[in-house]
Amino acid sequence: DQAQYHCIARSPYLPPASYALVHNTKSERGVYSFCMCPGGIIAPAATDTQQIVVNGWSPSKRNNPYANSGMVVTVDEREFAPFGADPLRGLRFQSAVEVTAFDAGGGLLVAPAQRLVDFVQHKMSESLPDNSYMPGLRSVPLTEVLPSTVSAALRDGLLAFKSKMKGYYTNDAVLVATESRTSSPVRIPRDKNSLEHVTVAGLYPCAEGAGYAGGIVSAAIDGMKCAKLLAEKYFS
Repeated sequence: DQAQYHCIARSPYLPPASYALVHNTKSERGVYSFCMCPGGIIAPAATDTQQIVVNGWSPSKRNNPYANSGMVVTVDEREFAPFGADPLRGLRFQSAVEVTAFDAGGGLLVAPAQRLVDFVQHKMSESLPDNSYMPGLRSVPLTEVLPSTVSAALRDGLLAFKSKMKGYYTNDAVLVATESRTSSPVRIPRDKNSLEHVTVAGLYPCAEGAGYAGGIVSAAIDGMKCAKLLAEKYFS
C-alpha cells in the first residue's frame, strides 16, 4: 500500500493496492507477476499425489494480512527437449518440476520456500516469515527445485523489480514453489468458427485447461463464447 499509494497509511476509502510487474531478461525470457492478490491466500492446488502445486486467491474483502502473486517465467522447447518427441512433453516437464517440489518439501504438501533476497543472493534462509500457506513451508534453496534457466531468469526479474517498486525487494517476502499451472502446455484442437473439437462432435475445448486462456477473466470470456455457440447449435 505504501509503495503504490505513496503514503504511510492507506485511506479506508482506498482498496488494498495491487501491482503488475514485467521484465524481459537478456536471455529473452519474460518474467511477470500473474494474478496478484491483495489480502490474498496461497493454497495447495495439486491434482495428483506426490506433487506440489500452489495457487493464490483473495477473499472478497481482501482483508487477509498478506498479499501474494504468481511470478511467471516463460519456458519453451529448450526446457521440453529432454522429454524427446512426446507430444505431451510440456506436461512431462511441468510434472517433473512439481514432483521435485514435493520431494523438496518432504511430504504432506509442505512447500519448499526461500526468502526473496536470499534466493537472489544464493543464501540458505535460516528462517521463513509468517505466511498464508496453511500446510507449511520448508526452507530449501529453490535452485534445487526450479530448472536452472527458470531460476536465472527469475533472479534477473526480481532484481529489475527492485528498481520498479520501492520496498518490493525485501527479505520479508517469501518465494513459495511452485505455481506451475498458469497456462496449459498443450492445446486441444477446435474449429476456429464453431469452437467445437475438430473430430469429436459435442466437445467444446475451452479456457485454461484446453490451452485457450491464461487467467480468470480470459478463461471466463472463452467459456462464455463456447457456451453461446453450443447453445445456438443445440437449442436454437
